[in-house]
Amino acid sequence: MTTPLVLIDGYGIIYQSYFAFINRPLYNPQGKNSQAVFGFLRTLLELLRERRPMQAAVIMDSKTKTFRHDVYPAYKAHRDETPPELHDQVDVIEEILSALGVPALRVNGYEADDLLATLAARAQAAHIPCVIVSKDKDILQLVGKGVTVLRQHKGGGFEEWDREAVFKALGVWPEQVVDYLALIGDQSDNIPGVPGIGPKTAVKLLSEFGSLERIYDSLETVSDTHKKKLVPAKTQAFLSKRLVTLESRVPLPDDAPSFSLGPLQVSHAVPLLEREGMTTIIKDLTADSASGAVLAGAPPNRYRTVTEKAALDDLIQAARAKGSFAFDTETDGVDELSAHVVGISLAVEPESGAYIPLQAVGVACLDEKLVIGTLKPLLEDPSLTLIGQNIKFDYKVMKRYGVTIATSLFDTMIAAWLLDSAGMGAYNLDTLAEKHLSYRTIRYSDLIEKGSEQNLSHIDITRVTDYAAEDADIALRLAACFTPLLKKNGLLGLFQEVEMPVLRILAEMELAGIRILPAALHTLGATLSERLATLEEQIHQSAGKTFNINSPKQLQEILFVDRKLTPVKKIKTGFSTDNQVLEILAQEDEIPGLILEHRSLAKLKSTYIDTLPALVNPRTGRIHTRFLQTGTATGRLSSKDPNLQNIPVREELGREIRRAFVPAPDCLFLSADYSQIELVVLAHLSRDPLLANAFSTGLDVHALTASLIFHRPVDAVTPEERRMGKTVNFGVMYGMSPFRLARDFKISKKEATTFIDEYFNRYTGVREFKERVIAEAEKNGFVTTLLGRRRIIPAISSPNRMEKSGADRIAFNTTIQGSAADIVKCAMRDIDRFLNHGEYTSRLLLQVHDELILEVPEKELSLMQKEVARLMESAATLTVPLKVNVETGESWGMIH
Repeated sequence: MTTPLVLIDGYGIIYQSYFAFINRPLYNPQGKNSQAVFGFLRTLLELLRERRPMQAAVIMDSKTKTFRHDVYPAYKAHRDETPPELHDQVDVIEEILSALGVPALRVNGYEADDLLATLAARAQAAHIPCVIVSKDKDILQLVGKGVTVLRQHKGGGFEEWDREAVFKALGVWPEQVVDYLALIGDQSDNIPGVPGIGPKTAVKLLSEFGSLERIYDSLETVSDTHKKKLVPAKTQAFLSKRLVTLESRVPLPDDAPSFSLGPLQVSHAVPLLEREGMTTIIKDLTADSASGAVLAGAPPNRYRTVTEKAALDDLIQAARAKGSFAFDTETDGVDELSAHVVGISLAVEPESGAYIPLQAVGVACLDEKLVIGTLKPLLEDPSLTLIGQNIKFDYKVMKRYGVTIATSLFDTMIAAWLLDSAGMGAYNLDTLAEKHLSYRTIRYSDLIEKGSEQNLSHIDITRVTDYAAEDADIALRLAACFTPLLKKNGLLGLFQEVEMPVLRILAEMELAGIRILPAALHTLGATLSERLATLEEQIHQSAGKTFNINSPKQLQEILFVDRKLTPVKKIKTGFSTDNQVLEILAQEDEIPGLILEHRSLAKLKSTYIDTLPALVNPRTGRIHTRFLQTGTATGRLSSKDPNLQNIPVREELGREIRRAFVPAPDCLFLSADYSQIELVVLAHLSRDPLLANAFSTGLDVHALTASLIFHRPVDAVTPEERRMGKTVNFGVMYGMSPFRLARDFKISKKEATTFIDEYFNRYTGVREFKERVIAEAEKNGFVTTLLGRRRIIPAISSPNRMEKSGADRIAFNTTIQGSAADIVKCAMRDIDRFLNHGEYTSRLLLQVHDELILEVPEKELSLMQKEVARLMESAATLTVPLKVNVETGESWGMIH
């Protein structure tokens, strides 16, 4: 078969890469933005690994205006100006492509899409298969015999589209794409189309008539509704078709490069990549591979299948002799409370591993009880170390099988997160293997198609063994990679002494779950439905007409046309009606305030009141949330499915929801909540004498701050002034702007600025500490917490003022909030040890930021009230006292 020609839409990937990192920008060592360079090269290498092309080229856009601007001067006129930093990166990318030996082509006067069309047509004429890498809809018109389009998935990987895939996605065939786009237009390119004709109507018309020309030739048979839109827009419809039709006869320059792609010239590119700080890309490129462009993977049949008891015993003996081993379970589902184990993998030495099937086709498996029983002593031996990826899952699964993993733990996912907590969730095994080992793993999707009802027990055992044992092997190798990095960065103690014990605690908390009363929530839901209906009626009465209050478009008309309120923020579809805008508008009209209340109640109803009863596990009768240990960059825990940390604390409705959470019979809830822990941490780290003295002597710190900024004695501070003092205290840590303070307290921006300045003038220790934190971050590129947790802050040296300001806020906030998270985790660890050593039946159920909630038998209540407070207050040694408030109640709602 002829080797396919792979054509890459260079500008498309560059733009996509730049905006993919817009909220977490990347910078090179010179402080220049480099996210487009990194993202483009990462995509290019992924493509080369997956496709291994021998003919390829990156196609670039014209640097001058194209013929379309002559045909239609308004072409692309609505687009925002390309950021200068993105322009600069295009030149860097072309420089690196040239060094690597990757062909690139640009023809001024023509867009990349036209070049792609021309090259695809030439490939077709020469009977050469052509694959175009692009997410641009225009390109889909080129799909046909021998031409396919490769579209990148958001999470990585590519999907190849042929004619059927285009039809499935759009409802039209590739040859109809130009007619489809001519009808619906393209806002991004300012192509007008036919106003009022959307995708559904366009598909319907083209299904019936076939093309734009036939639609206009048959107007007498078109419905009046559509005809009214088509007739006046005929000229612009055909203009639109001209604009979206790609030019397939672009004259190529005489010096156009050959598209032959040989081994990448890595040594030529390394100096450029070092200049740009692309260490990950260098590591990928220099991996041991034949072409220099393909990451290594395991050769087939490297791993062994264990189906004999003697082989299982040998494997366990090897793990004991080594003192550590990697472990992984394969299950038939992702819910640890119901999934069944279909196999278990172990690895003791790198580049080897074994899979023990419990359910499989074509092979006689060892008995499940025999395997579990044989592994149990190994997994429960505290003298050994178990290595894994996302061990919490395996811990919970094995607990259901009667095995409590008691070894020391090394979770590679959490190690990777500790090393770079700003990795934005990129801690899955596949990503870590590519990034740190230059290794491409076998994907689950390589064995089982998405949406299939199959599980691994239905797949050929040889393929399953290669996939499953590889997971354990990679975890073992990642642990060897991460251990010296954790030591080097001073994180090994935090990892072993805090994060790994917390992992085990969270697994037990998730297994325990929490009991709720569905009937109470149903009753509350009915009451809330009545209140929502009343609110809706009030809103309609005030507006003088009925409208859909959930429709932004209709709400815009009510507020800005009918009520003539002053718009606050413009968006693509008119004027914003988000909550922030409504809070401002509520000061001059009652409807925005009513809408805000309706939105708040409707969200709580849908998120909690209607949803929680359906989440009760039928086997346990309890709700089992998931705690995310790698969910934040500060070290704080988060929760999901459901998120129990976001139920409003102070609002009455939040209390009503929490009243439906109740302890087991003969138990009470015990809530232990750190008092103002983040301000306490700030006082300790800043050594500010006023702040430290306030906590040491028991002064009301919010009243103190109010007295300082309002210049009056503490005992003369009003409740409203204290509330502002509290807002300023916490706002300083979160980087609150004068604008936000002015808005919240309905004061001028000048007054708000004065209050914030006065805060720093009086709390000089806080001001100096903040300056030190930012200076250290600029010097090191990261900040650290009380226990040495690090957060890398790429934008800390950004020349962009807004990015730099945001990075400064992150640096200061992370230092405080991350240190508070350290203390809470230490408290959880200490409480868990106390409960286990004393063999008490009290247990931790929830962690809600600074609050721990335990389920305590009445007979243990008195002891737990005293001991939990003691353990939490001694979780860290600070220069100011840690104070804990302990409350108990027959429901969560009774506590606060």
